[in-house]
Amino acid sequence: MLVAPSAAVLKPSKLTYVARLFSQGQAHRLGWRTLELSNATFEGKDVWLLAEKRTVNTVVLAESLYVAKGSLEPVHRVVHTADMDISTNYTRDSILTSFGGDSGGDVRVAIPNERDLIGNIYWIEPMLASLPLAPGWKGSATTEFVGPHDHARVVLDLSVTGQDSLLVPDGNFDCWTLTLQVGETQEHLWVRKSDKVLLKMDTPVAGIAAAKVELLLAEGQTPKS
Repeated sequence: MLVAPSAAVLKPSKLTYVARLFSQGQAHRLGWRTLELSNATFEGKDVWLLAEKRTVNTVVLAESLYVAKGSLEPVHRVVHTADMDISTNYTRDSILTSFGGDSGGDVRVAIPNERDLIGNIYWIEPMLASLPLAPGWKGSATTEFVGPHDHARVVLDLSVTGQDSLLVPDGNFDCWTLTLQVGETQEHLWVRKSDKVLLKMDTPVAGIAAAKVELLLAEGQTPKS
């Protein structure tokens, strides 16, 4: 786990990013991405709800993760894609996932649960505010990627690589630069020093040399000082 639950600093927020594909020297706008953290209840208990939504042309991909407030352990996760619906329940001992929709095949998968897992990769973003980012800082978290026919335990390694000044629509900001290693994929992050908000993320595109998807914080997302 990146930080002990007692040291976590979380508060409701909503951020919007512009998604663009860079390939062969050209930039192509893909759509929008929003990430919202809010207070919620699940089965009568207070939880954090992290909702991620991506809109690409007319396709909407949505994922909701419910996280227990005390332990920061995932309790429920729902994913909607164009052709599949995924629902996951986390118990003390098991991770129970069902797949529906055109590509889901009504498959159910059960795997062992373990302590200190995070429910998805997006949970790292609200946790950035709780991390003691500094030159040389490193941390890691573990998640489970579960599919209808296979699953994998994946370690997410996060490292501060330097400092930078980044221009976004709301202005120019001093940032920490980080790498996020997810299996064989390395993502690059720019995190604003003043509030540890993710301003930009670059993710390589598998199978396309030198291509990347960029998420950049959209205009009007910076609190007025």
